[in-house]
Amino acid sequence: MVQPGNFPNYYLLDALQSYLGKMVAVQQTGNHVQQGILTSICPDYITLDVYGVPFFIRIEQVVWVNPLTRT
Repeated sequence: MVQPGNFPNYYLLDALQSYLGKMVAVQQTGNHVQQGILTSICPDYITLDVYGVPFFIRIEQVVWVNPLTRT
């Protein structure tokens, strides 16, 4: 569990915990949107599994995160 006061983006990191292991879309600065399974949450980056390839996104680059539903 992420502890308050340890990281500048505590609320974002805490909210991401509910998406761990789920398919998400992440918009980064520059209007780039990446989709994948959220596999890890670290203090300065998150990791998405994109077709078996890890994709690292720095927390400072995250604009929004949205869960995706499979239809």
